[in-house]
Formats: sequence, structure tokens, C-alpha cells
Amino acid sequence: MPMLRRPLSLRTSLFLALALVVGLTTGLAGGYQYLHLRQVLSRADDARLQARATLLLNRTELGNDRPVVPLPDQLDERILVRYVAPGAPPLEIFRSAGWPGFTTEGWRRVRVQRTMILRPDDHLELWLAHPDTALHTELAQVRQGLLLTALGSLLLAVVLALALGNVVLRPLRRMAQAARAVATARDAVSLPVPATYDEVQELAEALNAMLRRLREGAQLQDNFLAAAAHELRTPLATLHTGLAVTLLDPALPAANHQQLSGQLEEIRRLSRLVDDFLLVSRLGAEALPLHLHPVLLDELVLAATDRLLPRFRTAGRPLELLFDEQVASYQVLADADKLTTVLLNLLENAMRHAPPGAAVQVVVGREPGSAGLFAAVRNPLPHSLGDLSRLTSAYYQADVLSDGAGLGLWLSSRIAELHGARLLLREEDNIFEARVQFAVSGSAA
Repeated sequence: MPMLRRPLSLRTSLFLALALVVGLTTGLAGGYQYLHLRQVLSRADDARLQARATLLLNRTELGNDRPVVPLPDQLDERILVRYVAPGAPPLEIFRSAGWPGFTTEGWRRVRVQRTMILRPDDHLELWLAHPDTALHTELAQVRQGLLLTALGSLLLAVVLALALGNVVLRPLRRMAQAARAVATARDAVSLPVPATYDEVQELAEALNAMLRRLREGAQLQDNFLAAAAHELRTPLATLHTGLAVTLLDPALPAANHQQLSGQLEEIRRLSRLVDDFLLVSRLGAEALPLHLHPVLLDELVLAATDRLLPRFRTAGRPLELLFDEQVASYQVLADADKLTTVLLNLLENAMRHAPPGAAVQVVVGREPGSAGLFAAVRNPLPHSLGDLSRLTSAYYQADVLSDGAGLGLWLSSRIAELHGARLLLREEDNIFEARVQFAVSGSAA
């Protein structure tokens, strides 16, 4: 399978683009400057050598007895003086010791000549040579300077790329921060729109338009859930009352009694589902009122377990209650009805997912080293639930074949937050625990 290449980030693309432009510009400019300077320095070296050769030639004299040839005053210079006549080989008059010849590498040579007065067709020729070490040293210094300039330009390009990336990406970072805040917020607020009059501003406006549509859709969903829940509660209550009264008739045949009991249980389930939908709509609209009063947590737990004890017995799952007798008072500041809803949801969730015959434990006590109280529901698991953070998402079901709409833990978490409490989920050794943890006993955080 071919390896997928990770696309470059916008910051990296800007950095590479700017570095490439600066690198190419610096390289081309440096290369041109080096070629030009090498040509200039070579011409200057030839001009100096030419001037010295002309000076030496002017001082050279051919007398009747012997020629007069001035020696160069530079230790690294070598000369060759020849008399050249047409049709005859050049006559060598003087050669410096160590003359490099005409083909030896590493030397620079120039030739100057002077026409003889008595014999215009003849001329005196002088060759002057010196090593090209000085020129190469100058060229090396030029290359070093250009290289340092190129490195400085690249360093400046890095600084400019980082600064430019920060400036260009600052609106995008602000939008990303606002988007992350929207992802964790209860309401989708609008993203900041930078007044850049470019694609970034267009993107922010498009995202805000999408958020408005999402808010409108969520509001329509909440309104529909609230309206449907209100409309369904009355007929369901009527059916529940009618069936309950019919089941109290002693003349009702046993077969009909069993059938109607099943229907009554289904109506109870639908009623709980409608109540959950109504809570969802109120929580979404932040219109769930809380009536906080001092209540006893142990009494609320006992009442909730009493309500569900028959169902636990029918399902074949023992229910165990554990209270910390060292706690002097279980008083918390809470809405008794809403907190009861949380406890019932946790108990029903445990009964639904515990294996047949497995005991469900309800533990009430005080957090070690803390003044806060807690109520925890524990149940064994047939298999691991994996990522527990998904369990508090709305409409998520760990078991898609189980009853319910996947709202129990989400509603419990939201209602606990409204009480200043926390719903903590933990799985250890195939034991799942849902714990409502109150920050301080007797008060709301």
C-alpha cells in the first residue's frame, strides 16, 4: 500500500515559497555579481600587469655591445625579452630564472612590444608573468562575501516568513480558536470577521452563515421536541390511567391482565422517553428551571431504588445499597425532581447493560479527603465500552440494540452540571461506575 503524503500546512507553504524566492533571487544575483566581479578583477589584474610590462619595455635598451634589461622589482614576476624579425625565429634576449613558459597553469601573462626605429618591420617583445594566487585569493574573498550575504538573506527570509506567517494566519488562528470554543460551547456564537477584504473575510462570513443555519436547525429541533413532548404527554397519561384502572378490575381474565400489563409497561417506557425529549428541548433552550432546596441525598437514592426495585427483580438483577455510616449528614442543595431524574437514569442504564444475574451496586458516601458527597452506580460489563467520553454525547448508544434513545447519561451530565456537580464515568476490571460528585456538601458550587 503506498504511503500517503501529508499535505503541507499553510505556514510551511508560505515559508517554503518565500525561502525559494529569496534563495533563487539571491543565488541568481550572487552568481551574476560573482561573474561580473571576476571579470572586473581579471581585467584589473591584466591592466596592472600590462602597465608594469610597458614600463619595463620602455626601460629596455639594445646597445651596440650588450642590451640593457631592467629587472622587475616584484619577487613573483618573471620576464622574457625577445627580438622578433619577419621571416626569422624570435631571438631571445633575456629570460628570468623560473620563467613558467607559455602553457603552465597558475600564471597570468601579458605581452607588450615596441617597433624598432631603424627597422620598422622588427619589434622588441616583452612578456611579463606573475602567479594568479592573488587573483584567486581575491575571488575567494568575493565568494565568501557573497556566500555570507546569501546566508544572511536566507536567515532574513526565515524571519520574514515567520513574521509574515503570523500576520497572515492571525485571522485564521482567531477563527480556529473561536471555532474550538463553539465546539465546546452550548451555543454556537458567530466567529470574528476580520476586515481584510479578501478570502479570509469571505471564509469567516461563509462559516458564520453556516453557523446561523445550524442554530436555526437546532432551534427548530428543540421546538419540535418540546411541541411533540407536550402533545404526547396528555394522551399517554390518559392511556396509562385507563390501563391502570382496568388492571385493578378483579373480573379481568388472567390472559387479558398479562397482555394489558405489557401494554402498560410500554406506555411507561414511552412516557419516560417523552419526558427525556422534553428535558432535551429545555436544556437546549437553557430554559430548564431549578428549584434548589436542601435535600437528603440518601433519601433520594432510597426513593429512586424503591421505584425501580420491581423492575430489577423482574430483570433478574439484584440491587445492592451501600451507605457510608460515618457521614453525619447527606444534605445537599439540589432540585429533588431533577436529581431524582439523574439517579433514575443511572439506575436504568446499569440495569440495561449489566449481564443477567449480575448485581448492581449503589454507593453513597463522602469523597476521601473532601467535604463533597457522591452517589455512584456500579454494574459489571459483558465487554469493554472503550472511549467513555462518547457516553455523555446526546443520542449515543453503546449498544444499538438496547432500549432507549441514548439520552440518559447526556441528560444526567447536563443536569449535574446545572447543580454544580460532576458526572464521572469510570471503567475498571469490567466494572462500570457512574458517579455524581457534589463539590461541597450542603451547597451548590
